[in-house]
Amino acid sequence: MRALLFDPYCGASGDMILGALIDLGADIGSVRSAVESVGCRLEVSERRFDHIRALRVKILSDTSFRSLDEARDILRASALSPRALERALGVLDIMASAESKVHGVERENARFHEMGSLDALADIAGSSAAIESLNVKRILSIAPSVGGGITDTSHGMLPVPAPATLEILRSQRIPWRGGPVSNELLTPTGAAILAASVDEFLEHHPEIVADRVGYGAGSRDIGMPNLLRAILGEVPHRMKHDRVVQIETNVDDVTGEILGSLIEMLMKEGALDVTVVPALMKKGRSGSVISIISREDDANRLSAVLMRETGSLGVRVFPALHRLIAERRIESVEVMGRSVPVKIGSIGEEIISVKPEHDVCRRIAEELDIPVKDIIGIASEKGWRLAGRKID
Repeated sequence: MRALLFDPYCGASGDMILGALIDLGADIGSVRSAVESVGCRLEVSERRFDHIRALRVKILSDTSFRSLDEARDILRASALSPRALERALGVLDIMASAESKVHGVERENARFHEMGSLDALADIAGSSAAIESLNVKRILSIAPSVGGGITDTSHGMLPVPAPATLEILRSQRIPWRGGPVSNELLTPTGAAILAASVDEFLEHHPEIVADRVGYGAGSRDIGMPNLLRAILGEVPHRMKHDRVVQIETNVDDVTGEILGSLIEMLMKEGALDVTVVPALMKKGRSGSVISIISREDDANRLSAVLMRETGSLGVRVFPALHRLIAERRIESVEVMGRSVPVKIGSIGEEIISVKPEHDVCRRIAEELDIPVKDIIGIASEKGWRLAGRKID
């Protein structure tokens, strides 16, 4: 599987990402067109750090944007393809969410300050066009280094990582590390581009057969080669993974009706899965083991719901379970003039499951007065065909 791997051992900024991608072989014509279409000019030059050749990108602009709507309008009027535009708007939304959180305002009212210069928007548009031109199936990154010390901002001297950068790292669940120097290495724009583009952040380099290596040069002298390295190559197909917690308790005095409503309540509150298993309790009493799979951030809230609804005085929490997950996407098929969502699961290029949304199928069946299994059957067949797998 063709993959792009970022190695931000010295952090990342918008211009470093753009330089590394161009050095890697991204279509310079598409990048230049994207940059110019948002009102900027692109300069690319060669620079050397201790005999390592790198590309230095400089965006020339003397204007800025201040509102999210203004930035969106600029991007939508740009020369970006639909897929590149979607990525660029995603980067912009991440930046706006971080600024709004840091300054305590609504997202639509966010003011971008350091991120609001038009060259930042050019970095976003250019990197989106560059990634699109590389035509990779997967984007990976090593956990970025953020630097350390104090940085000078429009709000005065602030600790590294800067507040907006830290909020992007927090909200997007990106692992990061301090150092290796006392300078700001990861900028808010760089963090947002990585957050919107990278499929998986890794602790170490993955198994990869490298075809090309590109280097993007930073603008600051930090006492070591200020470079972002990017690698283009082939990686094995692998399942995605995430980290979850398991919440569990035993009950022996809860009715089936309460258990049924509890499952529905927990799922609405954000549980990833809920199971109830019959059990033989102490003194021969019959009971149930309630088990919840959830994200770490939701564990306390779901535990409180579980205890409040069942009267349980304690729950067991098994932290940081490693979970392998198939890739999944939602598509729509038409059944008797109605749209039915189907969840398509895959591992690499192999489709492993197609499941129509049961509640939608049931509603259509009730409207047409036909068995729900017939609607599910039609939707499943069309889903498999849509997923590209021949049905025997």
